Amino acid sequence: MELRHLKYFVAVAEELHFGRAARRLNLAQPPLSQQIRALEEELGVRLFLRTSRKVELTESGRLFLEQAGLVLAQADKARHTMRAAHRGEAGRITIGFVTSAVYTLVPTILREFNRGRPNVEIRCFEMNSNEQRIALQERQIDVGFNRAPLADTGLHAEILSRERFVLALPSDHPRARDGKLRLRQFANDGFIQFSRAQGNVIYDGVIASCQRAGFSPRIAHESTGVQTTLALVAAGLGVAMVPASLQQLKRPGVTYRELPAGDTSELELALVWRKDTLSPVMENFVKIAREVARKAAPT
Repeated sequence: MELRHLKYFVAVAEELHFGRAARRLNLAQPPLSQQIRALEEELGVRLFLRTSRKVELTESGRLFLEQAGLVLAQADKARHTMRAAHRGEAGRITIGFVTSAVYTLVPTILREFNRGRPNVEIRCFEMNSNEQRIALQERQIDVGFNRAPLADTGLHAEILSRERFVLALPSDHPRARDGKLRLRQFANDGFIQFSRAQGNVIYDGVIASCQRAGFSPRIAHESTGVQTTLALVAAGLGVAMVPASLQQLKRPGVTYRELPAGDTSELELALVWRKDTLSPVMENFVKIAREVARKAAPT
């Protein structure tokens, strides 16, 4: 039994007339009648009662019509799903991201992608750089938003944006409302630093910036995340250098201050994926990411 046999049967069952069903199917009537008889022989039941005046469904025919309709509907759904998947409009994409990335382009990229492709399942996982590298290698994620260049020849990285550090100061810090600040003015302050295990690029960027300013920072506390870092700053336990995009986190007790360009390193945000895999869904995701990054880039 093939799908076409079900289509033939449904046409006759709906028309209750072999001639009209044949015209609907663009077939001659005799071959259609032969196909229906062959179907009845295969099933071992009569599907139609035929007389010279009319065609009726048998009880078996009515039951078979229900099942045939379900099969054809499922086949049609599968066909549309496969076509949508080929266009990158159906399927699933699994994404890894470093914590600080959610304050940059990532929410906009996800929103724009999801808006045009509601049938694509999006799964997101917070991962540090090394976890993303392993997850990409083991095909646990499809793409990653990363701060670090991943040392793997099997991966492709595309820079989406660059940003500098800003200082996060306790609001009652003596220099919180000073005019233009320089990083060297904070050589005697304790620094609240992201743990290197959680974000080695940010950690190394802060150390390098301080060393260019002529001092090695005194690490008063290490934190495991953005919210913890800002909470410790608000508590007056030190200052922190954080990505500029974090300024959108308005926390009581924290004041953000910009530094001269020469005082801070640049942080890159890269989209990373395996070189050997770029499905239609991923192609669309990369395209959206590029468009969002281009529109957000300073002119």
